[in-house]
Amino acid sequence: MKSSLPWWAGAGVGIFAAGVVALVLDLPRWNAVWYVPAWWGYLLVLDAVVHRLEGRSWVGERRRELGLMLFWSAPFWFLFEAYNLRLENWYYVFVLRDPLLGEIVAWLCFATVLPACFFHYELVRSLGWFESVRWRPLAVGPKTKTVCAVLGVASILGPLVWPRFTFPLVWGATLWLPELWNYRAREPSFLGDLERGDPRRLLRFLVGGLFAGIAWESLNFWARSKWIYTVPGFEDWKLFEMPVAGFLGFPVLAVAAFSFWTLLRRIVRGGGWKVWLLAALAVVGSHFAFEGLRRHTVRSERPLLSEIEVLSESDVDRLRAAGAPTPELLVRRVERRGLETVAEASGIEPDELERAYGVSRLALHKGMGVPAAEGLWELGIRSIAELADADAEASRRRLAEMSAVEDRSPRLAEVRVWIRAARAGEGPRR
Repeated sequence: MKSSLPWWAGAGVGIFAAGVVALVLDLPRWNAVWYVPAWWGYLLVLDAVVHRLEGRSWVGERRRELGLMLFWSAPFWFLFEAYNLRLENWYYVFVLRDPLLGEIVAWLCFATVLPACFFHYELVRSLGWFESVRWRPLAVGPKTKTVCAVLGVASILGPLVWPRFTFPLVWGATLWLPELWNYRAREPSFLGDLERGDPRRLLRFLVGGLFAGIAWESLNFWARSKWIYTVPGFEDWKLFEMPVAGFLGFPVLAVAAFSFWTLLRRIVRGGGWKVWLLAALAVVGSHFAFEGLRRHTVRSERPLLSEIEVLSESDVDRLRAAGAPTPELLVRRVERRGLETVAEASGIEPDELERAYGVSRLALHKGMGVPAAEGLWELGIRSIAELADADAEASRRRLAEMSAVEDRSPRLAEVRVWIRAARAGEGPRR
């Protein structure tokens, strides 16, 4: 055990703290990229803790491999985003409005997926968990290999062909076939471990994956720009934004991350033009996946006062001068100082400001955004309490009739999320 934490622990704390400040103060734009400082700062601290416990570190000793992992982590996750275009099991809210900046932020976020799986594995190992565990050796014969191959094909095709019933198989899309190839190539593999009766790596990745999932979802819960799950049949019982049963997917994801990375590392070791071609294809494929994500998985963008119909351009300027430049800060100011005080300070008529406040508060509810909030206002749903009494299917149908672009009107699953949260008494968390 090292006597003190390395320097990157302090850097991680500082980065994380900067994200917290931006989030708590609802700093315009910066509150929408909370996940970048939160997760990067958290991983730096996590790696520093492992370094102190065990003297091993990705940041301190394996930076070249870590750099490769950070790059390949984004295409790894973009694959699942591409699947989700078919599955529609989660959606994003309050994303940045600039597409280029949004894609850069997406890469920075998704670059942490593989490191998160490996860093938490390292943490579990450094704690000495499962060190003495051994099992009866597994006979890896033709039958076992056939099962892996069948599961691999089913995991790749099933979620595309029967998404309603086979969506859990998607987490095996990067697991079964890479694992089989790793075993046959005598690379590190879970099959090889189990053949020797050694389940330690498997157990540590499973537990580490669960830890990573808890960290992911807890950080996402407080975010402005975030993802929300709408997994069929699992919408009622949630911890954070994740259905409780959904946490079982994180251990499988971590195991799949190891198999994927082991296979990829073997390919990269060969070097040459094929590696560069593979990297170029990964970048291009990730870009198209992001475009699909932005068109179909993103359901709202960072809210602006200029979207609120009752406010003129000069009204927006006056609110900005009065210290309320965004819907988030307008809600804060009205709730802290009172509507009359803010109306007097900004020179806006109280009835107009009341509607702007009401629309803003609805817009912030579960990230529905200003256009949807304006639609609910026109339907006569003008508060979260009134939303709790609404009928999801009727509201969805009427919102679709009002929308100029059918594909951008709220989906039924989204409206159910809003109503369920309203009935549970969920309001803005800050």
